[in-house]
Formats: sequence, structure tokens, C-alpha cells
Amino acid sequence: MNRYQISFLAILSMISISGCSLNMLNVSYFSDPPGATLYQDNQRFGFTPILLRYQITEEDRKRGYSVLRGTSVVWASGATANIKSLRADLSIGQNLQFTFRRPADHPGMEADVKFALELERLAIMRRQAEAQEAQAAVQLFGGLGQPRQPAVTNCVSRPSVLGGSVSTTCY
Repeated sequence: MNRYQISFLAILSMISISGCSLNMLNVSYFSDPPGATLYQDNQRFGFTPILLRYQITEEDRKRGYSVLRGTSVVWASGATANIKSLRADLSIGQNLQFTFRRPADHPGMEADVKFALELERLAIMRRQAEAQEAQAAVQLFGGLGQPRQPAVTNCVSRPSVLGGSVSTTCY
């Protein structure tokens, strides 16, 4: 295969990959404060912020917009917010954002903010653990195929006169 054929195949594969994303609408749901649980059609999707992907139909394309199902969020305090439907204007793009605002008159705002901070702390800890795992994997598998150096280069053993033990010192 010559380089022109390879370039053509690369371009063709990029077009086919992007073609899949042309039929998808990405909606990022946020909440203020973050950490509310998102529901759609009585199905729990997780904590905000969260990204949901929707199929764009041919009918949606002809209309120029997509109508998304009702969505609701519930904060740790029990405060709720919902929308009956969401009209996504496809002329402005296929990556949209929607933010749910917590009702100010519902008690427990401090608990919701505290929960949001705890979720962020856990996310940071998860990213740190993933980074440590990746670093350990590099250390474990990064040296494959290379000769191993001995961990200790010089050891001296000295018998002890008292107790009949042997002490070993490594440099």
C-alpha cells in the first residue's frame, strides 16, 4: 500500500468516525450547587455534572431542533428541580449545556454545598489513585526487555560473638 492509499484510508476513517457523532446530541447537565442526582424517565443517571447523549433523528434534523424528555434533579437535602422537556436547537450545535438551579426557599443549602465538596474531594482522591496505579504499572512494566540491575551491590556479613547471630550490612 502506498502513502496515498494510506492517506485516503485515514481520511475515510475520520469521516466515518465523525459521521457517527453527527447523529448524536451531547447535553451536559449541571446543577447549582453541583452534586444533585439526575433522573430521566424514572432512571437514575448519576450526579451532576453529567453528560447524556441522545440520538438525533432525521425528523429532528428537518425541524432543526430536538425535543428531549423531562429531566429532574434531587439534591442531598431533598430539594428538587425539574423540566418537562428541553428543546435543543440544532442550529447552534450538538454540544449543549443545561443548569438546574436549586430552589432558594428549600432548607438545607449548607448540606447540599457540603455534599458537593465531598463529591469533589472523592473525585480528586480517585484521580490520585488512578495516577498512582499508572505510575506503578510504568515502574512494573516499563523496564521489560531491559536487563535488571541488582537491587543491592555490596553486602558484608559479620558473625556476632554474642548470641550466635549473623548481621548483614549492605551498601
